[in-house]
Amino acid sequence: MQSQAHPILNFEAQINNTKQLNTLYKPVLFNTKNSTEKQNLADLLANKPHIQIFDCIESQIEELIKCLKPGIPPTELKKVAENHRGSTPLFDYGIWVYYPWAEKLVHLLDEEEFVVVRTNRNKHKITAEEQTLLSQKKIGVMGLSVGQSVSLTLAIERGFGELRIADFDELDLSNLNRIRTGIHNIQLQKTVIVAREIAELDPFLKVICFHEGITDENIDAFLTENGTLDLLIDECDSFDVKISAREKAKALGIPVLMEGSDRCTIDIERFDLEPERPVLHGFVEHIDMSVFKTLKTLDEKVPYIAPVTGIETLSPRMKASAVEIMSTISTWPQLASAVTYGGGITADLSRKILLGSLKISGRFFIDIDELIADEVPSPEPIEEPRNKQLDPSELNTYLSTHQIGEDTKGDPISDVLIHKLIASAGKAPSGGNNQPWHWHYKNGTLHLFLNKGVSGAYLDPDYISSYASLGASIENLLLEAAVNELGVEWSFTPELFPDHIAFFNFKGKHVLSEGEKNLAAQISERHTNRKLGMAQEANIADLDQLKAIIETKEIGLHWLTAAEDKTVLGDISGQADLLRMFTPAAHEDFIKKEMRWNQEQILETADGIGINTLDLSNQDQIGLRLMKDERAVEFLKKIKGGNAFKYLALKQFQSSPAIGLITLPQHSPLDYLKGGMAVEKLWLAATALGYQIHPVNVPLIFFYKNNIQELNDLPEESRKQIFNLHQKLKHLFKITDNIAEIFMFRIFKAESSPQRTIRKPLNKTLSIGTA
Repeated sequence: MQSQAHPILNFEAQINNTKQLNTLYKPVLFNTKNSTEKQNLADLLANKPHIQIFDCIESQIEELIKCLKPGIPPTELKKVAENHRGSTPLFDYGIWVYYPWAEKLVHLLDEEEFVVVRTNRNKHKITAEEQTLLSQKKIGVMGLSVGQSVSLTLAIERGFGELRIADFDELDLSNLNRIRTGIHNIQLQKTVIVAREIAELDPFLKVICFHEGITDENIDAFLTENGTLDLLIDECDSFDVKISAREKAKALGIPVLMEGSDRCTIDIERFDLEPERPVLHGFVEHIDMSVFKTLKTLDEKVPYIAPVTGIETLSPRMKASAVEIMSTISTWPQLASAVTYGGGITADLSRKILLGSLKISGRFFIDIDELIADEVPSPEPIEEPRNKQLDPSELNTYLSTHQIGEDTKGDPISDVLIHKLIASAGKAPSGGNNQPWHWHYKNGTLHLFLNKGVSGAYLDPDYISSYASLGASIENLLLEAAVNELGVEWSFTPELFPDHIAFFNFKGKHVLSEGEKNLAAQISERHTNRKLGMAQEANIADLDQLKAIIETKEIGLHWLTAAEDKTVLGDISGQADLLRMFTPAAHEDFIKKEMRWNQEQILETADGIGINTLDLSNQDQIGLRLMKDERAVEFLKKIKGGNAFKYLALKQFQSSPAIGLITLPQHSPLDYLKGGMAVEKLWLAATALGYQIHPVNVPLIFFYKNNIQELNDLPEESRKQIFNLHQKLKHLFKITDNIAEIFMFRIFKAESSPQRTIRKPLNKTLSIGTA
C-alpha cells in the first residue's frame, strides 16, 4: 500500500517558498481533540522550533464565563471556569491557530465561544439578534486604500459573514500615509495585507480575495458567486469600474455605498429599494462611461471624472491640490485621519443598511471642517449692485446742460441705420466683455457715454481698460458708417471724461476706400482666440503690413519673435495671471463679475466671459472652476502653488509666432481711447490675413496700477514682483519708462473659436433722446 504524504509536511514545503508565502492569507486551524490534527501541530512545532507561541486560553475561558454570567463574583470565577472546561486538558481546549506569514501560533476559544466574547461589548449597540443577522451578510469592497479602513472596521464589529475584497495593486511606501500597516508589507498585495489583518483579529471570518481587482471577466463572480452580495462598498479609483459595477449592482438589486475621504462624502444608492434609480444619482447620465477605459490622457478623462467626484463640492484644500496634480503632486491626496473616520462611518452606515434601519439614498457630507470650526467673523455688508444701464432721461438732462456738439448738428439718419451703426460698434472687444459703452442719439447727434455701472473693476484702474474698449467701439462705428457712405464729423470730449466720451454728427456722403471695406468686412469675424497656435515661423511681411496699418507718430507697434523672448513673456504673463488669482479684489471681480459659469448666467446678463468661450482644455477648464473657491485660492497661495496657470501661459506664448505690444506716449484717457482704435484696426486687419488674436493685458494693467494709479491696495511684496516683471518686459521690447503700454497680444494661426462671447441687445446700449 502506497503511503500518503504527510499533510503538514506538504504545507511546510509550500510556505518555504517565499513567493507562495507572500500570497498566503488564510491561517491554519488545528483542533487537537482530533488526533490527526494534534499530530500535525506537533510536527509543525518540531520542524519550526522558533515559532512564537501565544497561549492565554485560561484567561479567555474566564472572560467567557464573565460574558455568560455577568454577575459572578470574582472569587468564584476561576472555579466556574474550571467546571466549564470539565475534563478537557487546557492544551486541547478550543483550537490552535497558526499564522504562517508571521510564524505565530495562538491558542483560542473555538468559534462559537470566540464570537460570544469578541462581540460581547457590542451589546446592546448591536443586539444578539442583529449580530446573528449580520453574520449572514455578504459584503463586497472594491479598492483597499479607504477600503482597508472600511474592511477592518467591519471585521472588528463582525459586521458580515463573508467579505469579498478586490484590488489589483501592491502596497507602496507612499500608501503608508493613510493605510495602517507595517513597512514589512511594502510590495505585498493590498488584498493579502487586508485579509491577513482580518485573520489576525478573527480567524473565523470568511474573506475572499480578488487579487486582480475588478475586471470585466470577474465582476459577475465578485457580485454573485456563492450568493449575491447584500451590499457593495465602492472605494476604487477606476471610474469606469465605478460605473459598470453600479450598473450591474442596479440590475441585481444590490445597494451601493461609497465614501470619499475628502469632506467624508457619502454616496448611498438603494438599488434594492429603488430599482429605477439612476446610477450615481444621475450625475453621469449625460456621458458614455463605456469609452472611459479607452482614454489615454488626464485631459480626456476629466469630463468623466468631474461628475463622479463632484469637483465644485470638494474641500478648499482638495481643490487647491487638484490644481497641483502633475505639477507638484502626482495624485489625489488623502489623509489617515480622514480615511480612518471614513472607514468608521462607512461601517456604521453599512450596518444600518444591512439591518434595514436606513433606507435613504443620496449624496451627503460629514465635513469636520464645517461641523467643528472656529467662529468666522461676519462678512462685510455687500454693496447693492450698481445700475448697469444709463437712464435716457438723465442723459437728456446732461446733454441739455452741457450743449455738446450743438454748433455742428448733423443730418438726421433713420433708426435702421442707427441700429446698424451701434450693432457694429457693439461687436468691439472689451475687458471681461463688460461692454462699457452707451450710445445716445439726440437731435441728429450721436453721443458716446462711459457706462460706469459696468466699468471700474479692479483690473480697470482709472477706467483705462474701458477707455481702450470705447476706442475699439468707435473704430467699428466709423467703419460701419464708411460702408454706408456716411460722412462723419466727430470729436472726443476730454473735458467731460469719464462720463461723456465723444459725439458724432453725420453729414454728407463718404467715399468708401478699399482699406475701409476690407476692415469693415471683418467686424463680425473678429473674436478673441485663446487656443494654442499652429507651429510656424513669424511671417515678417505680414507683421510689417500690420505695423504700417496702425503705426503713427504717436502709436507704436513692437514685435517679439525670438523663442527665448516669448518664453520670458510667457512667464511674465503666467505670474500676472497667478497674481490676479491671489489678489482678493481681483479674484472676486474675475469670479463673480467677469466669468459666466453656465449658459443660464450668459443669457441672463448678456455680458461677461462664458467659460465655454475660453478655448481651454478639459483639465484647464476644471482648474478654473476650482478657483471659484476663495479658500482654495488662499491655500494655493500659502503653499506657493498655481504653477498650472504659468504653464498654460507659457504654452500659449511659445506656440505663437509673434507677440505684439501697442504703445502710446502717455497714460492719459485720450491715449487709451486712441490706442483702442488702433487695437481694433490691427485686429480686423490681422483677421483679414487669417490670424487669430489673444489679448494678454493683465500684466500691463498691474504695471499701470503699480506705477500710475494714485490709490491702490497692492501689498509691498506684490509691488516688488510687479516692478521686476515690468523691468523684464521693458527690456524685451526696448521701451522707456514714460511709454504707455496699451495692449499686448499673441498673434498666431489656428482654427476659429467655435463659441463667441455674447453681446447685449441694442436696447441695453442705445437710447434715443427727445428733442
